Amino acid sequence: MNAEIRSQFPVLSQMTYLASHSLGAVPVKTSEALQEYYQLWATLGVGVWGKPWSDSIPDFARQIGKVIGAPGEAIVPMENVTRGMAAVASCFDYSGKRNRVVMTDLEFLTSYPFWQGLRSQGAEIVLVKSEDGGITVPTEKLIAAIDDRTLIVPTSHVYFRSGAVQDLKAVTEAAHKMGAYVLGDGYQSVGVVPMNLTEMNIDFYVGGSHKWLCGGPGAGFLYVRPDLISKLTPKLAGWFGITDPFKYEATTEFKPAEGISRFLAGTPSIPALYAAREGINAVLKVGMKQVREHSEKLTREIIQQADDRGFEVRTPRDAAQRSGMVCLQFMHSKEVAARINQDGVVVDWRPNCGIRVSPHFYNLSSEITRFFEATDQALKTL
Repeated sequence: MNAEIRSQFPVLSQMTYLASHSLGAVPVKTSEALQEYYQLWATLGVGVWGKPWSDSIPDFARQIGKVIGAPGEAIVPMENVTRGMAAVASCFDYSGKRNRVVMTDLEFLTSYPFWQGLRSQGAEIVLVKSEDGGITVPTEKLIAAIDDRTLIVPTSHVYFRSGAVQDLKAVTEAAHKMGAYVLGDGYQSVGVVPMNLTEMNIDFYVGGSHKWLCGGPGAGFLYVRPDLISKLTPKLAGWFGITDPFKYEATTEFKPAEGISRFLAGTPSIPALYAAREGINAVLKVGMKQVREHSEKLTREIIQQADDRGFEVRTPRDAAQRSGMVCLQFMHSKEVAARINQDGVVVDWRPNCGIRVSPHFYNLSSEITRFFEATDQALKTL
């Protein structure tokens, strides 16, 4: 990766940064974008709600669409993934026979309290368990749990505990045969795993910007399959989700917006959209094909060096089945993570996964070597 790209990310000159699965490195241009947000507000006052701020919503949607292979008109910003899931969940009735929510036991932690909360509305949670110690769930096992009582399958595109990629297209095809919907959680895939949601034909997809898209928190998104948008009416509604909200009509009966905006509720987080812009642009400039190729190369190097040391690799070895993160487990891994972080080699540690290492398009092979050298040194002192 060339020096020009690395120079755009200040943190790389300060430390060996290998934690993009948790928080992507921020581009230097993000400072300019946030200054632009401030200057527009400072000079236009309330008039900023005209073109500048309002345009940031569809602009963000178009940017995300280029990354995930979907039309911008089918994407809407969300403050976070939980909020996106809530918009989708509020469209359905859970009191009838088709009330099952099928999910795995490897989802990110936000999924369980949210979907379990719908039990009070009649939802039945069906949990499909991992059989390999928490690395992945066989696609065929998840599909086998989908029946004619399944309403929706909310599941990860990439599992956060292992970096394993799930075959969402196969899950979607199977769910559709049973009349069920699929909601993909793309937070650990968007920006590092190439995808085309249009070809996948998935019903809903949520994700965010603060990991592989280097865009900071607050700039999540929801994708809704275009033909479903007009057929669904979210109960979680608000003034940004109605027709012509700025008309301020004197009525208490409002119609949902015609397009994807109906999935909005309250005011979107405009500063987060400005903060996310340059990170997404950086990923698009490099190109998802190049991002993926570089990721596969560096994650392969991690696995090779881990094997040389006898570390347990808790991530699929097949490049097609892993994202940009490799999880390593070994004796004293938690203590090692804490030690090397103090020394400027930034990774993290999680229960049931070990140390999570995630090089991105701005990282070098030499930084992988630095990680292992620091790990070797830390182990000698423990």
